[in-house]
Amino acid sequence: MSSAALSSGPRFAWDATVVRPPLSGVHLSVRAELQAMLGLPGTAGGVLFALDQELRQQAAETGIAVPPLSPGLRHVFRRILWQQLRLPSLLRDADVLHAMAYTAPLRGPVPVVLNVHDIIALEHPELCSLANLWHMRLLLARSIRRAAVNVTTTRHVADRVKAVLGIPAERLAVVPLGVDAARFAAPSALPPRERPYLLFVGNIEPKKGLETLLDAYARTASSLGLDLVLAGRPGWKCGALLERLRHWSGPGRVEAVGRVDDAELVRLYQGAWAFVFPSRCEGFGMPLLEAMAAGAPVVHSDHPAVAEVVGDAGLPFPVGDAEVLAQTLRRLHASTGQRHECVVAGRCRAAGFTWEKRARGVLDILQAAARARA
Repeated sequence: MSSAALSSGPRFAWDATVVRPPLSGVHLSVRAELQAMLGLPGTAGGVLFALDQELRQQAAETGIAVPPLSPGLRHVFRRILWQQLRLPSLLRDADVLHAMAYTAPLRGPVPVVLNVHDIIALEHPELCSLANLWHMRLLLARSIRRAAVNVTTTRHVADRVKAVLGIPAERLAVVPLGVDAARFAAPSALPPRERPYLLFVGNIEPKKGLETLLDAYARTASSLGLDLVLAGRPGWKCGALLERLRHWSGPGRVEAVGRVDDAELVRLYQGAWAFVFPSRCEGFGMPLLEAMAAGAPVVHSDHPAVAEVVGDAGLPFPVGDAEVLAQTLRRLHASTGQRHECVVAGRCRAAGFTWEKRARGVLDILQAAARARA
């Protein structure tokens, strides 16, 4: 690729240093967004700041500079210091910085397009870890106010940013996340589990509403004849919940399988009698799209962001209402036709969310920010 081709358009910088093990929702969404964006027309000649080796290799192969970074940036405190003190000096040749996860340098030479996945730390600190709360309280609101454009994944999050921080509509853009529908729809190479089960996927943490799910399961396990499988790593403020899981003696059977690999995740989704997402608070909810793409009927809380993602393709219940969740599961169990309708509607809904659409939407915003600066 010639130097002329590399310099023919605006030069973007991406801060994807948030992507580091253990990968969870935000890390996975940032990685998938970049994998779809890198190599699109208009990105060559940019610079990527990332530790993830897959992202670094893809960027280098598509004409994007990949400076060496210290492995120490895997530690949150060191990454904060690097982002605020070192990154601004690395942006002198860039036209726009795309900060991909919540925070950005508070001072710098270029405009910032900021991915705002949610503002849960500002509105519901009781749901957050102390480290995350400290980080977000220090930098999230300031980063949002400094950004030229804040990109949210749902209208709900955009509305909350506007209401809580007073950000005008012209500095907010809603671009939903995507899903690799083909990956989750392709038949699993693993044998199905022997027993039918309800499935939850996500970190075990307060915002996920797992107490509601366990209460509802206890009321329905005997009549439905289903196991409950929880897939996800233990997070924060979950000691009492983990203790409850360890001492579960029925009714039914609860299995916490921890974090699973990609192949096992597909098998779990495809074999689930239903996928239950009882979240108290969310910015989006990627497992919803994965479950729908895999053909699992979705039962979900009516939190606004969750309802926005699922649309009319799932069965909602009020946040925190275990009795209504139990009733919803009983109704679904009694109606084979309703389960089939949920499967068909879910697959159709998931097909409308692609990573290419997300990447192109955000790239349009980056290009507009560069033009506004010129």
